[in-house]
Amino acid sequence: MKKTRTGRVRSALCAIISLILLSLLTGEWSGARSAMARDGESPTLIPQPNSNVELTIDLAGFRIERDRLTADGRRYIGASHPATGINVAIAMEQVGGLASTGGCITHLRQLKKGPTVSRGIDVALSTSRDMPTLEYTLRRFQGVRLDQKSLYACMAHADVYAHIHVSKLQYTDADASLFQQLLSTFRLEKGSSARLRAQRPETGAQLLFVETTLAASGAP
Repeated sequence: MKKTRTGRVRSALCAIISLILLSLLTGEWSGARSAMARDGESPTLIPQPNSNVELTIDLAGFRIERDRLTADGRRYIGASHPATGINVAIAMEQVGGLASTGGCITHLRQLKKGPTVSRGIDVALSTSRDMPTLEYTLRRFQGVRLDQKSLYACMAHADVYAHIHVSKLQYTDADASLFQQLLSTFRLEKGSSARLRAQRPETGAQLLFVETTLAASGAP
């Protein structure tokens, strides 16, 4: 009887310890996910100069490393998230006519045929009406294991295109929800003219947004 009672106590302790460990592990993962959507932080608004269109994106926890306006009116934003290792590059372009989802799909199809994407695996093009996307994984480059995941998204509103590139080295399936969470915050729509900011053009800004992956940069 005493042995039976002792066994029950041990079983109960093991169960409690297992629950504690599970909660700790779950808490760590939840913390990583919530780092991208902290309470009390407003989404970042990125206006397109000389237009009433702006891009809304939740960059909570990201560091803005580049914000440039070129002489031809293109807006470039670069940001990184230290806690997750996710990088975001944004290019906003104002065109003479109306931007369209069809234009986005044409742009992504051109990317798909390019040398950068052709090196990758698991290439997938989605022609979603709201936001077409192109994604692929670059397993290796010049013999170095990268496991770099890239996701290109394109949005169109009025006369503005927003091209967004989300990427991460050492990507695993566990990062998929982080990508989708960030993707769900993208909005390109009419904004308030009071929020538009005038910036001096920088002629030295990089113009080839399609070549923002590590492989394209020629890094070893």
